[in-house]
This record gives sequence, structure tokens and C-alpha cells, in this order.
Amino acid sequence: MEPEIYFNIVSHIRKSRGLTRTCMKQLVKLFPEQSYDTLFSILSLEYQKRMKCNHMKTQMNKNKYWELYLEGVKNMDSPGIIVRIAERLDVAPCLVAKLILSQYFENNESSGSSDQVTLNVNSYLRDTTLIPDMNLASEIFLCTLYDNIYSPLTETMRSSVGQQYEVKLCREVTKLGLGFRDEEHLRKHGYDKTPDCKLEVPVMIDGLVVNWIESKALFGDEDVHKDYMKNQYLSYWNRFGPGLVIYWFGYVQTIVEPNDKRFTIRDHVPQNMIHISPPNFEMDDTPGTGT
Repeated sequence: MEPEIYFNIVSHIRKSRGLTRTCMKQLVKLFPEQSYDTLFSILSLEYQKRMKCNHMKTQMNKNKYWELYLEGVKNMDSPGIIVRIAERLDVAPCLVAKLILSQYFENNESSGSSDQVTLNVNSYLRDTTLIPDMNLASEIFLCTLYDNIYSPLTETMRSSVGQQYEVKLCREVTKLGLGFRDEEHLRKHGYDKTPDCKLEVPVMIDGLVVNWIESKALFGDEDVHKDYMKNQYLSYWNRFGPGLVIYWFGYVQTIVEPNDKRFTIRDHVPQNMIHISPPNFEMDDTPGTGT
């Protein structure tokens, strides 16, 4: 993706306030040439950065969120009290829900230690039917429906999408007739950090030798790429040599360094791979030359 287009998308996201669902609808209308997956990935990354920056402030407002919730209950407001609080204060609904749940259990004398409170919060966010207070349970459930970034359902879907694209990578590599070892096989043989595909025989892509391929079902921006480079790609390069990174939902062109020979970046599996055939050793039938 060209930097100008990327910065226009990011600029709109950073100016947007309220629910990410609303922002996503606007992005689809403003940037129809971009795929839904690409726009949602950029939105998710940017919104998570915003929430991290405001983390301490959000934590400090726990009592405020709890009081606003109780006020809504007292006034018999329509369902969606916590969602509306989150929208008004520009915080992810599930993050507000977690803090309200935490306060709820802290106010309960039988809630136990802080570790137990955290355990209860995470468990009840995943299964709201376990929350003793039926009204609160209903409110928390609505948060999981309206939050498309931090909801447990979204986390499960994100993990599932990642696995689907890893399967897609393996299928496409197989169709190209390339032998490879997957992540599970490498871990069984003692590798702690492993790419999704370790090629048995290297290939050439635009003049670069490729020994491994890593699949990422997201958009590659500067921060994402730097983080993965530090924690994964450089380890792969040290162990296996240069490789290929695939950001399936696209990437901003500024992360590509033309002179970097450690790995190449794509948003698909290249079809122009040059196979490097192993040497063809012929048996010498002359008597006395065998070993």
C-alpha cells in the first residue's frame, strides 16, 4: 500500500471517537478500493495502540465507570448502559466491562484475592451466564457483541483466521511442488522459534534465496514489522538464513528496505519462484570405483 493511502486511513481512524464498529463502516465507504480485511486490520492495530496509551488513565477511572453503571441501573436506562459509557468515553466496551466486573467482585466479600478476581473477570467475560447478577450479565454480554476488537469472540476469530492462512500457505507451497517442514515438525526437533514453513530446498524470489516462509494474517505497518522482526524474523534468519514474510492483508511500502537481504516481503505467495534443483549425482559403474 502506498504511504499516502495508508496515512489517510490512519488519520481518519485517529480522529474517530466512539465505537470501532462505527469507524469501520466509515472506512468501508471512504476507501472502497481497499479490502475489508485490510481496513479492519489497520483499524485494530491503531485502536489497540490508542488503548495502550490510555491504559493507566482507564484503570484509574474504574470507580467512575462503576458509578456511571449504577446510575444507569438506578435510572432504569434501556439495555446497553456499559456500551454507551464506553462509546461516550472512547474506550473499548470490553475494557470497560472488565473494570466494572472487577469492581463488582471486589465489592463482593466472597470474591477472594486479587488473582481470583482477575480469574473471575476473564472467565465471566467469556461466559456471561456465570455472572450472578442477571442485569450485569446482560450488560456484559452486550459489550462482547459490540466490541469487535477486545471481545473474546473476536480473539477466537482472530486466532482462527491466523490458522486458516497458515493452512492456505501450506496448500499453495504444496501446489508449487516445494518440500517443507511445518512449525509443529520443527518444534518436535528442538527449535524454540520456528517459521510456518521451512523449505527443504531453497528457492529464489527476485534474486533472493528463500529458506523459510512466515504467514501473518494482518496488515504490516511500521510498528508491527519492527516488533516481529525483533522477536521472530531475525531469529529465523540467524538459524535458517534469508526468508519470505507474507502479510496477507497488505503492508505499507515504507517497511520494505530494498537492500535488505535477510528477508523479502509480500502479500501473497509469489508464483515466480525459481526452483534450485539439488545436484544430480550419477552412479559410476566402473569396477573398483565404488565405496
